[in-house]
Amino acid sequence: MAVSRRRFMQAAGASALVAARRAGAEDETTSPGEGLLSRIGAALYTVRDPLGAQPRETLEAIARIGYRYVEGATRDLDPLLRETGLAQVSDYAPTYVVTGNRAAWAATGFREMLPERHGWSAVVDDAAARGLKYLVFVYLLPQERGGLDGYRSLAAKLNEAGETSRRAGITLCYHAHSFEFEPIDGVRPLDLMLRETDPSLLALELDVFWASVAGVDPASYIAAHSGRVPLLHLKDKAEGVPRIYDDTQVPRDAFREIGRGGLDFSAILDRARAGGLQYAFVEQDFCEGDPLESLRTSYESLRSLLRTA
Repeated sequence: MAVSRRRFMQAAGASALVAARRAGAEDETTSPGEGLLSRIGAALYTVRDPLGAQPRETLEAIARIGYRYVEGATRDLDPLLRETGLAQVSDYAPTYVVTGNRAAWAATGFREMLPERHGWSAVVDDAAARGLKYLVFVYLLPQERGGLDGYRSLAAKLNEAGETSRRAGITLCYHAHSFEFEPIDGVRPLDLMLRETDPSLLALELDVFWASVAGVDPASYIAAHSGRVPLLHLKDKAEGVPRIYDDTQVPRDAFREIGRGGLDFSAILDRARAGGLQYAFVEQDFCEGDPLESLRTSYESLRSLLRTA
């Protein structure tokens, strides 16, 4: 069977990417579980309220829990990260710079809009200057979604953005919620985008909660895309939550700390490590109490799990 040049290059790129990510996946001086524990971070969206009120105290508390990394810190927090001993390797990209749909984001009242002259190359250059390794396309507004043709168009834009990122030594990742798993004419948009993009240009930051909410087993999905999932978002899901594709309709009490829900984190982490996982970030979209205590609960569960792995 003839193989197109594009598919051959994608396969070759994927193989090289798998090898590189697996080679660096674990610290050789530690056990597999301990190596991953040293690369567990906290997604700062979890502590968005205390961080805004008391940034230093919040970051110090995250470091005391045991986290080594954070995700989602803005440039102005970089000095505090250094002072508190935290590092950032991944940040969220302004997705409207990739999609070109600034109007949709502006209409939401989003306050951190970049100047119109600020293109993707400038975003990548800034990330590289900060020492980041990953940029994450973190959310697609409803106005930006469309049908399968819309997702094909997005895939083409992600390929272009990924090429620019790769030249700067940064990996572009896509973070899916549940809506990207809802079939359109029998095709899941996320599957389509992964097929339409070069594996060396676009990777995944898989959020295990949102995959599960969409009725997808996270461990199986990671295994199916081995070598393409360098980042994870970790949070647990309450038992009995039905399949929900509209992320705005997920009840707040569905979000649980790791170990307090029904997800199989042993299987998830085993598959992820085998496939070249580099970093994992604990995130809690909604917390019943203190978000720092939520991060502590999840970290302690992960530490117990990984040290017995």
